[in-house]
Amino acid sequence: MSVPKTVVILAAGFGSRLDAPEGHKILAELGGRPLIDWHLEAFARANVEEVVVVTGFNHEALSEALEAWDLPEGMSIRTVFNPKFELSNGVSILSAEAETPFWLTMGDHLIQPDLFDRIGELAEYCGENGVGGALAVDYELDAVFDMPDANKVRLIDGKLDAIGKELDDFGCVDVGLFWCGEQFVEALRAELAERGDCNTSDAMRRLDAAGQALFWDVGSAWWQDVDTPGARAHAEKLIAR
Repeated sequence: MSVPKTVVILAAGFGSRLDAPEGHKILAELGGRPLIDWHLEAFARANVEEVVVVTGFNHEALSEALEAWDLPEGMSIRTVFNPKFELSNGVSILSAEAETPFWLTMGDHLIQPDLFDRIGELAEYCGENGVGGALAVDYELDAVFDMPDANKVRLIDGKLDAIGKELDDFGCVDVGLFWCGEQFVEALRAELAERGDCNTSDAMRRLDAAGQALFWDVGSAWWQDVDTPGARAHAEKLIAR
């Protein structure tokens, strides 16, 4: 089955730049609702049944809070502690040990919920066309709030030429939403074995080299990485609009 019933949400970081008074970025309120509720609503639209939240910093308090959370009907939630949360996000993904395929998103990324009404089509395409991993990208660069912090992507004829925050020449940015097949997980494992760390960009590089990567344009859908007070204020504006 190519349409995932599981989403992995990464929430292991320190969150020091945002310093949310709620105690964790994923609990920060936006539009009068904790960020985790935005995730739950979004993936409920995609018919997800299992939510796996990977924790790290302040994991005990976060796990306790999420275990008692009010969930959409038919949805369950579990937390997984990554003791090596100081490493890159690929280690957290592997810690989840989720059954493939699964959706993957960053715990501090707010993405327009309407987008999730149609991501099932993306999943079906990936399953039918040998895709190992798909990354949602945004070509509307003028709308990106904090470009220096964005993970930039340069594609040439649909193939990945470069990816990273330091790029000067690029056409789109990483939204922080993925469809992950078994090849995505295998790519992370290979990178981890090779250099002792791994991240999502490593996986997409390896998959693209094997002809198994897809970069999916989110079009006019809005999103925001809520990792600073300024970004949080901008996210509030997006919600209100």
